[in-house]
Amino acid sequence: MRIRGRTAVVTGVSSGIGRAVAMHLARRGADVALVARRAEALEAAAGEARRSGGRVIVVICDVTDAQAVARAHARVMDELGPPDIVVNAAGFGVWKPFLEITPAEHAGMMQTMYGGAHHWVREVLPGMLARRRGHIVNLSAGSGQFGLPVTSGYSAAAFAVRGFSEALRRELTGRGVGVSCVCPGSVRTPFWSAERTPPDGIPPLVRWAPKLSAASVARNVGWCIRFNLAVRTLPLPVAFLARANALWVRLGDLILWKWFVPLVAVALLLRLTIF
Repeated sequence: MRIRGRTAVVTGVSSGIGRAVAMHLARRGADVALVARRAEALEAAAGEARRSGGRVIVVICDVTDAQAVARAHARVMDELGPPDIVVNAAGFGVWKPFLEITPAEHAGMMQTMYGGAHHWVREVLPGMLARRRGHIVNLSAGSGQFGLPVTSGYSAAAFAVRGFSEALRRELTGRGVGVSCVCPGSVRTPFWSAERTPPDGIPPLVRWAPKLSAASVARNVGWCIRFNLAVRTLPLPVAFLARANALWVRLGDLILWKWFVPLVAVALLLRLTIF
């Protein structure tokens, strides 16, 4: 689906990936509804998006609240028209051992990532099917492809988004509506903090993998919309681990083993030195 001239809804626009996606779509000629809870951050994002020349509206909405999402959707319909593109990017993560994560944090991750996507899809899908046109992109994570030791709550939410997206894509095949799931690894955003994502317990492959820019994730979202891609997992080390883990869980365990990365590095250095 082309992006120019379409109406897009992007959630989680206060910062990070959601904001980068909104800017990407605005620069490519879409009219964009910016959805998040923080009014000040939304207004700042709107100012930047409007410089691209398209129509932009700010919609303050808690995506965990189905009624709030219904009201937000009605406002988008009134001010921009029926959404052609919806990108569910709202989410947050707490990476700690299972017993250190509070029940409220576990529930919050699921309600924001999966619940938010679910609520928006229920609102926009009937119209998309009636028009036989639309594309939905759900943001999951590398942790939605394989579970890490300290991501029980986050992986559960990310896996839910991944499974929801895959099932929905197959259900809607041939009906004019595409569904994609983007699964990024580490991204340079406010997601990472010493309080919510302490480095202890995070495997070296994940900790040392290059961090993506939010703009690079946004470009991948754009490719999913334009070319109707099913899944994008990035960067390459995360995509490799996801495929290895899907092939054989024990192989994933080996790759995540704390000595795997140093041993591979030593082996490569020895090969370069000897040969």
